[in-house]
Amino acid sequence: MPSVRIGDVEMHYDEAGSGDPIVWIPGTGLAGSMWDTHQVAHFRDRHRCVTVDLRGSGRTVGGHLPPTVADLATDVIGVMDALDLPPAHVVGLSLGSAVAQEIALLRPDRVRSAVLAATWSSTGREKHMQRHFTSRLYALENGPLDVYGQFAFWMSSPSVIDDEPDLQTAVEAELRRHMSTRLDGTAAHFRADLVHETADRLPQITCPTMVVYGEEDRITLPRYNEAVAAAIRGAVVARVPRAGHLIWLERPAEFNGHIEAFLRTTVVASRSSA
Repeated sequence: MPSVRIGDVEMHYDEAGSGDPIVWIPGTGLAGSMWDTHQVAHFRDRHRCVTVDLRGSGRTVGGHLPPTVADLATDVIGVMDALDLPPAHVVGLSLGSAVAQEIALLRPDRVRSAVLAATWSSTGREKHMQRHFTSRLYALENGPLDVYGQFAFWMSSPSVIDDEPDLQTAVEAELRRHMSTRLDGTAAHFRADLVHETADRLPQITCPTMVVYGEEDRITLPRYNEAVAAAIRGAVVARVPRAGHLIWLERPAEFNGHIEAFLRTTVVASRSSA
């Protein structure tokens, strides 16, 4: 169970594979293992895959709660420094994408490229997101947990729910495997979501960036993803049909394919400019 001490946080991480490093950052209330089945298994034969448990989730312990998104980014940067990684590809989903944005802003020397999946830039301005986080947090802290859990279906694609019941069952089972049992940590993640604010700073991101989202995402709405891409110079966009917020589980082949193509283009471009 590898971990590194970053200030007063004992950050848990896992590694698999070798080669050009990818750092995988999980979403709200999820452990880094959320990436294992479909992403790490796919990329480990040619990349050194590092997954992290954010403060408040998985096997990471310590640190004040709730953290800001910048706090979470500093924790992940600490892991990258401790492992002496060269500039890495950073992939984050939802809260993880917010963390990836902050890493690219705080330590551009650490980021070779960024993949922002199911992303947004301003909870204060994007009121739909604000309402979602506030409501989930309220249900978590004030209602029975089974009621809170029922509303996780908003993360799913309507097409999957309507037309692919077996896939929906498998996705829900996989999601449950990686959900944190630490309710204080999940609540802290929602509070970090609620203060995420990079809209005015996104133009400062200089690394190659891809925004990838499900066309049926009802949480980080497509227009929020598009706004992030529009704010980052040269960012590319990948849109996945019949996918919702759980894009990495619902359409892993398409999701991985977009990342693979982006990384290949990034590597070729960096060699050409060398």
